[in-house]
Formats: sequence, C-alpha cells, structure tokens
Amino acid sequence: TTKSGDRNENEKLLEIQQNERLMDEGFAKSFATICTIFTSAHSNEFIHPEYLSRFYFVLNQGLINYQVDELRSPSVIESILLNSGDLFRMNLRGVNILLPCYLDALTYFLHPEYYNTNNTKAVNKQFRDDRLIKIRKKCIHILMSIVSLPFHYQHLPVKSFYDYLSIHQQQQQQQQQQQQQQQQQVQTSTMTATFWEYRTKIFTLIFTALDAEYDTTNAQLLFGTVRLACSLYSNWEQQQIDQQIQNDPMRTDTATAYLGHSVIKICDKGTNDPQLFLAALDTLTSIATDPICQLSIDIWKTVLKRLCIFIDGQLHRSPKDHTREMHSTIVATYNTLVTLIIEKPSLLDDYENLYKLCEVIELGISGEKAQSHDRTVFKKDKELHPASQRVGESAEYLLCILFEHKAVLHLKNDICRSWVDEISITAQQTSNSSSLSSAFKYFAVNGNTVFAMNELPSNVNNGMPAIILLCRGLFGKNVWTLNFRHRPLSMTKRKKSIDKTSNKNNKTQNNIPVTTTNDTQQMRTTVNERQEKMIQYHSHGNIGKNEKAKSELSIPSLNSILKRDEEKLNLFRTLKTKQIKIEEQAVQRAYQMAQTQSSTCKPPECQNHFESIRLLLCHYGFCSLDSMEHLLNGKHWPDSKAIDRLQPRIQLLNSNDPSFITDLKQLDMISPTLYCTAQIFYLKFGQKTIFDSFSNTSIPEKLNSSFLTVVSKLGSVVDVKRHCGWTGNPTTSWKPVNQTAISTNVVRSKTLNDLNGDDSILYWVDLTTEMAFYLPQQLTLESNDVGKSSEMRIFIVWLEELREDLDSILNLNNEQPKLRDISIIGIHPLKNHLFRIILNSNAQRANASIPLIDGMVIPLNLLEFFIRQSVLNLSKRKRLEDSESSQTAHSLRKNKITKIIQKYHTNHSDIDEFFRGIFFVK
Repeated sequence: TTKSGDRNENEKLLEIQQNERLMDEGFAKSFATICTIFTSAHSNEFIHPEYLSRFYFVLNQGLINYQVDELRSPSVIESILLNSGDLFRMNLRGVNILLPCYLDALTYFLHPEYYNTNNTKAVNKQFRDDRLIKIRKKCIHILMSIVSLPFHYQHLPVKSFYDYLSIHQQQQQQQQQQQQQQQQQVQTSTMTATFWEYRTKIFTLIFTALDAEYDTTNAQLLFGTVRLACSLYSNWEQQQIDQQIQNDPMRTDTATAYLGHSVIKICDKGTNDPQLFLAALDTLTSIATDPICQLSIDIWKTVLKRLCIFIDGQLHRSPKDHTREMHSTIVATYNTLVTLIIEKPSLLDDYENLYKLCEVIELGISGEKAQSHDRTVFKKDKELHPASQRVGESAEYLLCILFEHKAVLHLKNDICRSWVDEISITAQQTSNSSSLSSAFKYFAVNGNTVFAMNELPSNVNNGMPAIILLCRGLFGKNVWTLNFRHRPLSMTKRKKSIDKTSNKNNKTQNNIPVTTTNDTQQMRTTVNERQEKMIQYHSHGNIGKNEKAKSELSIPSLNSILKRDEEKLNLFRTLKTKQIKIEEQAVQRAYQMAQTQSSTCKPPECQNHFESIRLLLCHYGFCSLDSMEHLLNGKHWPDSKAIDRLQPRIQLLNSNDPSFITDLKQLDMISPTLYCTAQIFYLKFGQKTIFDSFSNTSIPEKLNSSFLTVVSKLGSVVDVKRHCGWTGNPTTSWKPVNQTAISTNVVRSKTLNDLNGDDSILYWVDLTTEMAFYLPQQLTLESNDVGKSSEMRIFIVWLEELREDLDSILNLNNEQPKLRDISIIGIHPLKNHLFRIILNSNAQRANASIPLIDGMVIPLNLLEFFIRQSVLNLSKRKRLEDSESSQTAHSLRKNKITKIIQKYHTNHSDIDEFFRGIFFVK
C-alpha cells in the first residue's frame, strides 16, 4: 500500500509538471503573439495608452513571474525575447518602463553559465544550440538598441510598475492622513533609479556577452555594439565640464579603461575564423581613426604586435592551407597596419615596433625573413617568392607608407592633394605650353618608375642647379623641386645661428662697464711682478745649482761631435754659401717684379649653365662611375653585353611620340588611393521607391533638420569642374586644374539641390582614402553600369517611414535579379531624437558595415562619422571579395608603367650612344 501510494504521488507530481509545462508553452505562444502585434506597428500609428499600459504590465509580469529555475520551463521568457527584439527601437510611448526587467532577463541569458547548464540538460543538442544562438542574437539586438539610452536621457528617472502601485496606495492613504505626511511619503516612495545608473550594468552585460560568445555572427554584432558603447562613453566624457569627473585618478570605469579592455578582447576574438577576423579588423580601424576614442600608446603597441604575429603565423602555414580567403585576411591586416601607423605615428618611435613592421614587410615581399638563411643574404640579392601577388603588393604598400609618409603624418587632418603635371608646370614657367616634350626629359628607373625631369632657370636657386622632378610609381605620383648646394642646408643654418650668437656676445661685451686708468695701471704692475718672480725662479743660476746625473754624462758633448764629423760639416758650409747666393737672387727678382705694375687677381666667373639632370642622376647613383663599374662587372650578367647590364637600371624614354603624353595622363587617372562613393536619398511618408525622392531636396525647409545636419558634416562642398580629386565619376576625376583659372572665377554658394554629382559634391579625404557624397537627380540600376568597376554602389536613404525590406525601394521587377553590388544604409529618425539603422541584405552580409549594424540605435553626434566608416568598410570588403575579377590600383599602375616602358624606351647599341642621349646640352 505504501509503495502504491508513493507511485500515485509521483504520478501526480509528473502530471502537475507536465501540465505546468503545457501551460508555459501556451503562455509562450500568447506572449509571442502579443509581442509580434505591438512590434509590427507602423511609424506614426496611434496606439491607445490603455492598450500600451496593459501590454507593458503583461510583459513585466511575464519577465518577473516566469524567471527561469530548475523546475520551470524557460519557454515563456525565451518567447518574449525572441519576439520583442525591436521593442526599444520603435516609437512606443513609455516603453522604457520595461528596461529594468529586460536587463534582468538579458543578464541570465547572456551569462556563460546559462550555456553550460542548458548544454548538459539538452536532449537534442544541435536543436538547443541553434535556439540558444537565436536567443542570444535577440538579446544582443536589445542591448544594441538600449546602449544609447543612459547617455541620451542621463539623469532622467526610470519608474517601474511598483512605483506606480505604491503611488496608487499612497493616494488611498491620503484620505486618512494629513497633507504634509502625504507629501513626505510620496517623496520617499518615488525615489527611483535613473538611466545613468543602468550604464554600468549595460556595459557589464556587453563585455560578459563578448567573453562568452562562440557564434561568429553574434560576435560580429557584439563588435558593433562595443564600438558604439565606447564612442558614446568617450563622447560623454569630452562633453563634461566638471574637471573632477575627468581627472579623478580613482575612477576605474573611464572610457579609456573600457576602450583598452574592448580592443584587447576584439584582438583575441576571431583568429581562427576569417570573417570574424575581418570584422575585428574593421572595428579596430574604426576605433583608431575616431578622434574621440583616445587610447594609450601601449595598447596600440600590443595591437600592432598581435597583428604582426598573425601575419607571421599565417604566412608560415603549409602551402595546402593557403586559400584566397586566408590571403584576403592577410591583405586586410596589412591595410590595418597602414591605418595604425598613419593614425598613431608615435608607434614608429619605438625600435621594437619598427623592427616587427620591417620583418612582416620582408616576409610579405620575399616570402621569408632575414634570419631564415644560415648565410648572410643582402636584400638586393634575395629571391622574391611572395605567398601571392596581393600579399606582396600589400607589403610593398606598407613599406611605401612607412618611408614616404613618416614625415607628413602630422598633416593627415589637413590633406591637400595637388594633381600637378607637366602642363601646369610649363604653364607656370612660360605662357606657351606647347613645348612640353622639349622641356621635360623622361627616364624609366628599375622598370617600375617613370621620372620626368625639367631643368629650372638659374635664378631659382641663386645661380645654382635646380630641377623639378615628377616621379610616377606604383603607389602614386610625387612632385619634388631639387636644389643643388655646395654644403647641406643644416650647415648654413648652423652658421647663421653661430653668427647670431657671436653678435649677441659682441653686444654683451660692449655693454661691459669701462675701467679707469688707475685700475689698469694697478693690474699691469701686479702682472709684471708675477712674471719677474717666475723668471727669477727658472733662471740659469738656479738651474746650475743642480748636479748632473750619470745618465746625462752618457750623452756626447758638442765639441766631440764636431771633431768626429769635420768633413761633413765642411760640405755643409759650401752648400750653405751656394744656397745663400740663390736666395739673394730670388729676393732681388721679387723686388724687381713688385716694382713693375701687374693686374690684380680676380675670382673665376660663375658658371651660368649646368646639366642639372646629369648631376641628379650621378649623385643618386644611376649613372655614376661607381654604378657603371658595378653594373659592367656584375655577377648576374656574365655573358650579356655591357649595355644590357646597364639598361635595367635606367632607360631613356622617347617623349617625342604624340601618344606619350596621352599614356601618361591615363597613368595619372589610376588613383593609388581607395576611392568610394555614396548616393544620398530622402524618402518622405508615402513614397515607396527612391525614384520618387528626386524632387524632395528642392525645398530643404521641408526636410528633417537632422538630415541637413548629417549631410553638412559628411564632407566639404567642392565644385566638380574645379575639383582635382575623386568626384564619384571616373571621367571627371583626377584631372589637373589650372590654379589661375580658379582664382579668376567667383565661387557662388551651393544649395542642397546643387549637390547632385554633376555640379558639386561633398568630398572627404585622408592619406589613403577619397570619398564622394552627393544627392542624385536621376539614377539607373542597370547591371552593366555596376559591373564596369569593382566599386560598390552604396545608397544612404533617410526614411521618414520605417521600411523593413530596403531592397523594395529599388523597384526591381520579378524578372530582374537583385543587384549584389548595391548596399543600402537606411536611417530612420525616432521620436526620442535617436536614429535607428536599417541595412539591406547585401550590407548585412558578413557584417561588413561595421561600425553600423542593422538595428542599431545611435545619437546624432556620432552618425556622420559612423556613416563614413561604414561606407569605407563596405568598399574595402567588396574589393577583397572581388580580388580575382578585379585588380588592385597597384597592379593596374604597374601594368601601365610596364607598357609605357616597353612602348617608348629607346634602343642603343653601345654605351656611348646611351650616355649621349642622357647627358644632353640644350
């Protein structure tokens, strides 16, 4: 009987638990339905406050009463989180009242222990893992939408349902108590937490989730969330006026501390997954280029070291492990190193950092380090075996930035790209620009560089040789003016400083007070007395008192020597008498020549003509005697002719060909920098496609003021006809501009309607990037136009009405395939003055739009910088993906320079003819 009773009790407990689970599943479906209904509301749809209050109360009860424990099923809270991810990024009044209960639920599901406990209990592990990944993804989206709230509302109180219930109870007690006691109770009971107090909890949740996350997609979402949180905190600290908050050394929750912690965590993530590592590199680049986010140089040293270790480890893997995707991560790592040394030039002051950079550069170019050989191998004799052409070019680009831009890194915020060419130089020197070929002499150096040299007039450098040099290489065009001096400029500066100091000393000496005659006589008498005492002490009488030593007696006397060498002395006397006569005659001749009138000595006349190009080539070792001897006796050319050994060093190009200047212009049209374009649209309420938005910019007063603020901060307004950089169209970009024509024309003020890409654009530039933003008045979506270049088409769309599917605004037919190369960044303004980010399917792919993530809620002051960074990262990722179909700018420039050298180089049969062509006289 006792056993049967126990069985009945166990069966009853099992039935109760099963019924509770069935009820929880039913409640979960109900919560999912009600959350879907309210999160599907339109932008300006009015929802009655009574419905909203009941919905909030039901959610609050579901999140609090159905807290997960060992006996209850987590299906209710999981259902709420899975279906309410958009709750805090919608225009729902009073939704922030749910913030405390949502943070408690997020704390449970984002904690690493939750994954471990559910992983042990799960029967179907794969199904449970997939569901857990989805839940954590929704939790990250909720974090992404609430991280801006503490910095936006700051000290605004967050009231909970218990506050309202306590207020209701106090209102009932007001009838029984006095008025003063009632007010005191209301004040004490309504003390609630503020938004700012939840900041620490939100940040802790973000970093806890980043530590415990193992899914690639969720980790990339967390990278964007961490990036936004750090920028928000850094921006808030800069805006503080109270110096005690900024300079308190006891604070540990500073923006710098969070930034350093997040940068190290991001570096540790994703080394085994290529897509995650690319997202980590984009995040690091965004943090490094943000002027608000300031970190200590030690953190960036650690980042540089880890990136170099990653490149070293990847390139030393076995050949079977090398894939195109792995090489893309290596190329992106080299580009990140370029960004680091540009944004943080003090990294190069450390010898260890410079040594590591040189190691990975040599490893990328040659395929091995310098210490890999047992014997010493010079760089010029090393065989080049890079992992791939892309890797080698990326390493060469890092080397170029390391050497070329080290001295101008302080100018990175004030870049002025002067597209000077031969026409503009000749136009400035003479009014006639037709004598272009005769003014410049063209050379090919090392098979990958074209030199254009022109001798400047003698009055430019005070009568000394001077030339202007245009150097066209793999990584751009540089223009230099080279002046010849007899001594370095530092010595002349030092001489001037010495002259200044001597003049100062003379002035100080003149200011010394003059002494009287009596003082001088007294000084002279004292000096004479001291001299007499010294002479008396060292007189012959005193010296003779000393007795001679035995060593002194060993020296023979003078009389003994005269007696021994008397014959030699007689010979010397005869020679002396003869020499006296000769010298007396010479003195008489000199006297007679001095009496006669003679012309004075004059310095030689200054040389008016110099072969300045010859001097430059010889001084830099291209045509010097040492280089000729080295090339003629080189060990690499034992059986070839002398001219063949010399020509790979320098070659003379035939510039008289009519098509030569045209090919040079085509070479200048290949920009070595990364250029990208973004087209801006404004969609009003009721407008379905971007084709309906062309007329919206004609009246800026009817547009959102925040839209005008963002557009004005994206770049500076430039005129397309006068602009010499990237304009968004290859046919109108990178053209030389005559500066005199610009100064004569009056530049009128531009309106928003003029920023159409044909008249004006918004231009932004740094050392490695050019960006163009404009608001087009017409648009074509043909795939042929998109496929002409490797550039991604990026649309920035301001949405007054929320659109979930941004691909629908392109108005594509069912028969027309979706364009893979169009990325859309949607910006929807919320009623709380924050902005929700919506991305289309192409921009969401692999989360290449970091720092902007789909669903992010961001304030206005960070919007323009995040947009620029997202446009840049999307363009970079597109070029990495299309590495097989499209060539880099370095490869295109290299191929063009090779064709120019092969087409226009002059053939010479011997060395004499070769040097006669180089050393010319006008």
